[in-house]
Amino acid sequence: MRSKVKIIFNLPINKINNMRKFIFIILIFLLGGFGSYLFFSVQNPAFEKLSPEAMYQKIIKNRDFAISQAVARGDYKCCINPPCTMCYLEANQWNNFIAGTCACDDLIAKGEKPCPQCEKGFIKDTGYSCEFNSQNCEE
Repeated sequence: MRSKVKIIFNLPINKINNMRKFIFIILIFLLGGFGSYLFFSVQNPAFEKLSPEAMYQKIIKNRDFAISQAVARGDYKCCINPPCTMCYLEANQWNNFIAGTCACDDLIAKGEKPCPQCEKGFIKDTGYSCEFNSQNCEE
């Protein structure tokens, strides 16, 4: 006698097992995606939901990181430490009208005035120290 395959809903058992495996895999992906969403939304809340103080701190942190990256690339040649923020935030005469760059050390080397923030950095007791980052400038 041949053994008969049990049929449920007119489907053989092996097809039902394959369907169960498929549904299980889909559920795992859905649960993983939902879990990831919850984890990252808690770890990195939307900017709009932050308090004003937290917004300010995040902006300052991102600005300082962006300036450090510009310094590393060589696009930000500031003459004070910590570097000025004025040149990074807006296009102006001190960065050749290209926001995100600084040319204050080049201006000093030419005998011209740097941006007001750098100029203030040369005055003692401002919290800034004059450190020339370029070979253009002489102490």
